[in-house]
Amino acid sequence: MFRIGIIGSDNSHADAFSKLINLKNPKTGEFDYPDCKVTGIFGLEKERTEEVAKNGEIEFIASTPEELVGRVDAVMIVFRHGDLHAKYAMPFIKLGIPVWLDKPFTIKNSDAGDLIDAAKRHNTILTGGSTCKFAYDILMLKNLVENGGGRLGNIKSAMLNFPATLENDYGGIYFYGAHLTEMCCAVFGYDMKSVIAHRLNKDVLAIVKYDKYQVALSFIDGSSRNCAYVVGDKDVILRDLDISLVYRHGLDEFIKTLRTGKIPVSHEKLYATVELLNAIKESYESGREISLKGM
Repeated sequence: MFRIGIIGSDNSHADAFSKLINLKNPKTGEFDYPDCKVTGIFGLEKERTEEVAKNGEIEFIASTPEELVGRVDAVMIVFRHGDLHAKYAMPFIKLGIPVWLDKPFTIKNSDAGDLIDAAKRHNTILTGGSTCKFAYDILMLKNLVENGGGRLGNIKSAMLNFPATLENDYGGIYFYGAHLTEMCCAVFGYDMKSVIAHRLNKDVLAIVKYDKYQVALSFIDGSSRNCAYVVGDKDVILRDLDISLVYRHGLDEFIKTLRTGKIPVSHEKLYATVELLNAIKESYESGREISLKGM
């Protein structure tokens, strides 16, 4: 039995993950992850933490993260603000306890690098990021790109649209923007060369440059439709992006990681997504094209 701790209760993701693990599937009457249980939770807001614990049938509420040590075999850190992630992840990484970090993986490039270095040094599982990269539509587009474009022929350009807000209490563009950058990397690759971005009012348009094509990322405040448009020299494809099952898809990958010890996305790729979002912000604030260097 894998005992999992939830750290951070302010996010709806805390509800989603604890219910998927601890409650029986209403359609099958069985547990989807019979070898897993959320056994404890820590949050910064007492009433909200108690609410998540009740809804997800979590037996133990910790008054400090340290109280979870010895009670859990892994933790999922799901604070809304990505700048909290490194602070709460590092102690568990140093203890060799597997860590899954919600989106954004981190806000600062340096935090991502420090966590990854620590995970390698202590031989600790570290994974996470946006679950949207595991959506079926994203995997379909990824397969299309990796297999040479199929009926599209040679891919020339693409556009991905997803909602984002630049003004919020959780880091601005990082709060929702991580979904879009991670979907871009999952489909078109993690070997971006540079990015140039522009902000107009509450929206941002970024052009991510690869060796063979460019991808436009449209961060639109209040957008109600998520879609991808891919252009080849023979055909084009317009596809809506269904993210309704991504909590389960992301959790599937984490549980698989606990069972096998193999992370679904390499540390270098996780770092690349953090670097890309920071480069986008730097570009629209400075008006300059920003090169991407990787770890």
